[in-house]
Amino acid sequence: MYLKSLSKLLILIFILAIDSVVAQQDSVSLKKPFIDATDLRIVIRGKKKMKNETGVPEQGKLMAFAAPLIGSNPTLGFFYGLGGTGAMYLGNPETTNVSSANASVMYTTNKQLITSIKGTIMTPNNGWEMLVDIRYSDYIENTYGLGSDYEQPINDSWTIGGIETTGNTGGQPLEFQQVKLYYTALKEISKKLYAGLGYNLDWHYDIKDLSLDLEAENPVITSHYAYSTKFGFDPTESLSSALTANILLDSRDHTVNAYSGTYLHASYRLNPKFLGNENDYQQIYLEARYFKPLSLFRARHVLGFWGIGQFNFDGHAPYMHLPSSANDTRNRIGRGYVAGRFRGPSWVTGEAEWRFPLTKNGLIGGVLFGNATTVSRDEITIGDETIEKLNLFEAVRPAGGFGLRILLNRTGRLNLGLDMAWGDNGAKGFYFVVGETF
Repeated sequence: MYLKSLSKLLILIFILAIDSVVAQQDSVSLKKPFIDATDLRIVIRGKKKMKNETGVPEQGKLMAFAAPLIGSNPTLGFFYGLGGTGAMYLGNPETTNVSSANASVMYTTNKQLITSIKGTIMTPNNGWEMLVDIRYSDYIENTYGLGSDYEQPINDSWTIGGIETTGNTGGQPLEFQQVKLYYTALKEISKKLYAGLGYNLDWHYDIKDLSLDLEAENPVITSHYAYSTKFGFDPTESLSSALTANILLDSRDHTVNAYSGTYLHASYRLNPKFLGNENDYQQIYLEARYFKPLSLFRARHVLGFWGIGQFNFDGHAPYMHLPSSANDTRNRIGRGYVAGRFRGPSWVTGEAEWRFPLTKNGLIGGVLFGNATTVSRDEITIGDETIEKLNLFEAVRPAGGFGLRILLNRTGRLNLGLDMAWGDNGAKGFYFVVGETF
């Protein structure tokens, strides 16, 4: 099963890599940096006040934007915070890609805290590419069992900015504290080809399984508890500590908002007991992004493709660390469903997006997108019920939608994104994005 799944994804990546050579030939006229006529800063401050602002990238100049995060959730209560994106060229912009970082802090009236820092660092002349993902949360999250079918009764609902805003029938809430630390350092070994090592830490502790009730006359057993006891995990704590080996091809013209190029990342993750894991297990993570310009005259007419495949083998991961939907660095793939909606030992998601300008000056743009997700499941018994095995690609869950883009900073190509998406079974979501989804 794993070889069949891997072969399908590798064939797709191979096709995209070949096509990227053609795309680079098609976009010869776009080699000169494309700069939009205006952005939100110029509109607010006025052209006269920014007459010396050329839009040409400068080394060492910070390009940043911050926005408030406000919403409501029956579980979390009222939540509020601040999120922002920053970008900077650490070397000559003609030979160095832009470095970027996203940071957010959110607090709720139920005294829960969600913080994160995620970024891509490009050293001068693109000699090194470093990927960073740091997160701490004191949080409640619904989980939905294993697989991408509807074996369990679940009524999907709203998500705002990735935060679920209504309770779901069939959802099983877990309260926990979470620490995540991912760091990968990759050195350029050939033009646009990188190799390197990394360390991944996922740690959920003080886990409280709020639906679990073993003392009831008819005991209520959750998917999390059943899986954890079956494979010998502590149901109150999950730790995955991995060394990673990575190969990366990155020919994108921009790390924040690409108009052309390819991003192919393959990561082998080894989780041995001597690093603190309860069980030895291994994972393969594959990610592909491809951007094809559709116009030689307007760079912002772009067709983008994004695919992720993550596969467990040679052992079992803790329930919370199994591959799951929206399990990318920024928890964005699979718009239309809440993060972690589909979970299992193997996961594949594909997404396509058409990006286009709506105004001649570049201030307003639009996107149309669609995606599909599939997750496998091993046979598992929950209480008196046995849920059958589900193979990858047996159950595929589609979603799609549209969005607006408001250009915040034309030099750094920073957009504010507002997306609306719909999925199966009543799932829907509204998303705020600073920077592109991928």
